[in-house]
Amino acid sequence: MSSKWRWGRRYSTWGWRWGRRSTRSRLRLSSNNNNLYLPEELLEEILSWLPVKSLFRFRCVQKSWSTLFRNPTLIAKHLLHHQTKTENPTLLVMSSDSMRYGFTLHPYPDDDNAVRVLNGSKDLGFAKPRLPGDANLFGCINGIICIGGSFYGNPKFSGGYTGVFSLWNPAIRERKIILCPRLPQCPLLPPYNVTEHFAFGYDQYSNDYKVVRIVTYNKNSPPTQNSLFTDVYSLGADSWTQVIDTTVHRSNVRLLPYHASAMYFNGVNHWLGFFDNGHINELGQNCDCEIILSFDMSREVFRIMRLPDEMHRKLRYPVDWVSSTQRNRVFSVFNDCLAFVVYEEDAMTEKYFDIWVMREYGVEDSWTKQLVVGPLLGIHRPLQFSKNGMLLLLGDKRATVLYNIGSKEIRNLQILEFPEPVIPREAMVYVESLVSLKGA
Repeated sequence: MSSKWRWGRRYSTWGWRWGRRSTRSRLRLSSNNNNLYLPEELLEEILSWLPVKSLFRFRCVQKSWSTLFRNPTLIAKHLLHHQTKTENPTLLVMSSDSMRYGFTLHPYPDDDNAVRVLNGSKDLGFAKPRLPGDANLFGCINGIICIGGSFYGNPKFSGGYTGVFSLWNPAIRERKIILCPRLPQCPLLPPYNVTEHFAFGYDQYSNDYKVVRIVTYNKNSPPTQNSLFTDVYSLGADSWTQVIDTTVHRSNVRLLPYHASAMYFNGVNHWLGFFDNGHINELGQNCDCEIILSFDMSREVFRIMRLPDEMHRKLRYPVDWVSSTQRNRVFSVFNDCLAFVVYEEDAMTEKYFDIWVMREYGVEDSWTKQLVVGPLLGIHRPLQFSKNGMLLLLGDKRATVLYNIGSKEIRNLQILEFPEPVIPREAMVYVESLVSLKGA
């Protein structure tokens, strides 16, 4: 008589418990006098393919399973399987209205009914201290979401801290609040003199998650100050350390105040900045050279990369960097390459989007205009590329639009359960994971 084995919700017939017959843990399934032992390696392989929600249901089977789900081997194998098993990853969209933030997960391209809503500020744990008014989504890596912002200019709300952010793994319902201490080298200056820039990343060599904070002084700041200061938070050490890179810190590099969020790619974060050359044209406008400032999350070193001359012309130089509110370029990753989407912000009717790609990372001469998307009507600005070659755009009337570059098809993504007006602000690829924020 044959027996059929399957995962189920009832355990009245089969008993589940750990076997003790070898030095390796094994799972024993027993019915009457018959026993079956599963080696831990086989058990890990089976569990690594299951969704996190299903794994959490199995914790009630045996107390030892809670230990198994914290096993680094299972966590890494589970993450690898879920990162590579699909070409259509889930899209995490951060939206906001005048009162709150929200997060939606969008499986695409066709499953509109599968859209589900993640709770916003409540699950992120922003009770004390307050959530900054300029909060941003700084990254989503291995299932961990990083959100936060700066308190500069609002010290009475911060309790002496300049910024606050939260690391959040919604799949396993863990979060961690991290406070940014005031820099001892600089006083709390008005917001038009100093700007905080944050970035979230992963150090693959030490298996650590880090947050970078760069404080930049704008042109009205005291000339004796460094152009920027850098601190790095380590989740593993649960502490901040100051990073000193004299080449950058004593240079004339500035980061754009309205590009506070970085773009993470292959273990490196990237910001849009410029060389403050002090060149003024006949109109009294600054003619500085725009650059990319990158920071390696493992080596903790900076690098400066220039943009191609043609992109400079498209960006309509000269520009007053401090007061300008133009947002006519967006960092992204396209076909596993560092990319820029460049467009005309003030185009009121149809818009064209130039896709620039750095074919060989770090080689400035490898910048290439890959393609031009458009003309498109009713589009405000780009948000992000997906891994399967789709471009997420913010349309008129706050619509979130998905554009297929190959087929040139457009469809709306519906963001549910938020009152009007809702504004989609950031979009990133999300993969659920078992990665814990405790004892990392």
